[in-house]
Amino acid sequence: MEKLLLLSVLCLITAPSTPTHAIKIGISHNYNTTAAPTPTPPSTTEPGTSTTTTPVPVSSMTDLASSMSPLPEVATSTPSNTFPPRPQQKPKATDAPKTTTPTEVAPAEAQPLNATETPKISKNFPDDSFYFCSCDLRSKMCDLNCCCDRDCPTETRQVFSCLKVTAPPQLLSRLEDFQYTHGLPTCQINDGWLCVFRSKTKPAKMKPKIKNFDASQYKKWPDPLGAYETEPALPSSLSSLYKLGQPLQLWHPESKQWTTFDLPAAYESSQCHLKQIIRHLQPMVSNCLMRDQAQLQESVWAILNLTASHRLLPKPRDLEEQEVDSLNIQVCQKLDNGRVLCPESGNDTQWDIPVESLELQLIHNFTNILEAKLLIREAPAEEDDTELIWMHYAVTFSTVNESLAKPSSGPLGYLAGSPVILSRMLPQNTSEDQQLLSYFHARNDDPDYHWLPLFSRKPRSGNCQRKLDEEQVLRFGVDLAKQCLLHQAAPLLQENANHTEFCQSLQAEIWKKLLPHNCSSLDEMTQVFVSQLGRPHPESWIPIQLYFEENGQEVPPVQGFYDEVQQSLSCRNMFLSVGYEFHMADVALLEGRVPHQNVLQYARIVLGQRHDLEFDGSEQHVELPLGVSAMFYNLEKNRPNGAATVIAYHLVVLTMLLFWMALKDIQGRSLEMKEYLI
Repeated sequence: MEKLLLLSVLCLITAPSTPTHAIKIGISHNYNTTAAPTPTPPSTTEPGTSTTTTPVPVSSMTDLASSMSPLPEVATSTPSNTFPPRPQQKPKATDAPKTTTPTEVAPAEAQPLNATETPKISKNFPDDSFYFCSCDLRSKMCDLNCCCDRDCPTETRQVFSCLKVTAPPQLLSRLEDFQYTHGLPTCQINDGWLCVFRSKTKPAKMKPKIKNFDASQYKKWPDPLGAYETEPALPSSLSSLYKLGQPLQLWHPESKQWTTFDLPAAYESSQCHLKQIIRHLQPMVSNCLMRDQAQLQESVWAILNLTASHRLLPKPRDLEEQEVDSLNIQVCQKLDNGRVLCPESGNDTQWDIPVESLELQLIHNFTNILEAKLLIREAPAEEDDTELIWMHYAVTFSTVNESLAKPSSGPLGYLAGSPVILSRMLPQNTSEDQQLLSYFHARNDDPDYHWLPLFSRKPRSGNCQRKLDEEQVLRFGVDLAKQCLLHQAAPLLQENANHTEFCQSLQAEIWKKLLPHNCSSLDEMTQVFVSQLGRPHPESWIPIQLYFEENGQEVPPVQGFYDEVQQSLSCRNMFLSVGYEFHMADVALLEGRVPHQNVLQYARIVLGQRHDLEFDGSEQHVELPLGVSAMFYNLEKNRPNGAATVIAYHLVVLTMLLFWMALKDIQGRSLEMKEYLI
């Protein structure tokens, strides 16, 4: 018993560690170096918050059934404990005293329970007008281990464990009967001192049912197969504009024929065996799983040949018109930073690059198509031949002045699940110039990215990848923790090489995955601001504070050391993880006229543990585990923080230790008593 208890205590104290391949990762310690620390932004904390520990909320679940009264146990009533008192019939003088017959059962007195005997179970249930048994799930069938099931014979119930069964919280909340909602049973069920004899509860009001119900007045799901129709719709000669949902048309100048514009689509499988028609003002996304690179290249060339031989009609084809106005679909390349490179007209470009996605971007004025571009995104270099090959198709519609619109995440405050909006300070010529945010003063030729992108993991390898799109961004009120692996080529170990420069460049690559867009060092975080509102206002921006937990010290510089004996390189003071913390509140804006708006009050980035990385000279590639987390704290709700969790953890460990010591003391006293008796 002592060994088992001691083993359980040790299991609580110790934590498992995950081995890392091809690299040794250790916790950094303080080193006496003469290198000057790099300038870092001042570390500030919010007033009223602790600077020694970082609050880490722990999700706790409350049992809904705990706040409700449990179902009262069925008990037989006796004439001696009735309340209020009821008149008892006095026996007549001529009546003879009753005697117990073999067919009648006399009330048995309470006997102590013997563990070796099977407990006796009541054979008869009270005949109540209201019958409820939480474990009775089948009608006219005996449910296993359900002691209150009336369908179970007496012999069957004798083999049950007869554990107390409680109803789920959803079922308890629906029992609107007085005897269950007010915490006390009625006297019909448990006739005792604590029971309700008469209830004045009003019955629940029932709404009248609609006799002539018409389902045609309600919105319904659209036909899921309507988008896969292959027969093109005939154009109307009277229509001079595209209507919502009308198929877009392609014109072949040589054959003088028109056809619909469609893209590959998948249905009930990941392979794209169908064609989906592109409809006006209806965006489309399609993900197709390819067998190999040959099939992917074939599908890309099919789309390129279609756009080269056909032209897009800006409005539906009019059969009475002799001349046809059409638009050329321009093929461009979309870079990872969001920029678009389009070749000049007349230059035939050969697209021999590996393609990851095709996006058809259509500029419109809601009635006609004004411009069409086919954006090609190059696929990253393959690191594993066993990875699945996907081809992504997308159709987007944007207006002429779409570039002038600023991204927003709510009508005024943030909407739950909307992206968190960031901005950067634009570089100024002199220190006297007014500070300007890129959100309001971004140039059209250099668009800025106003969100906080998060890395994602590849399905099989778990490699880190980061895309500048609206899908992989931090969303308001959504707590998350993500991990991935950063694959990096091993350094060339030479005695006279600048190994510190390699470690600094490696840390810069890590910051590009963990920090906001275009941030490769902590110094650049002083120029990043977050919007307090979902619809940004020029005066409602707060900086992202930098927090380093090691006793308020400055962030130590990254250093590289070469060990000639071990043939290894050590990078010290490396950071592999960060945590974003946001404080939010529900406030009223516009002088109280707009209540319940989610507003950000404080934001900071917490640096993780410093690590020492040791690279082996025999390895060619290494992989580093990276981690990022985000937590949103509501200032108006009490949530358990990290300090409370740590205190509770230590209390549990201390309680088990005291229990173990008390057990040792009891055993020691028992041995002394045995020796004394002997």
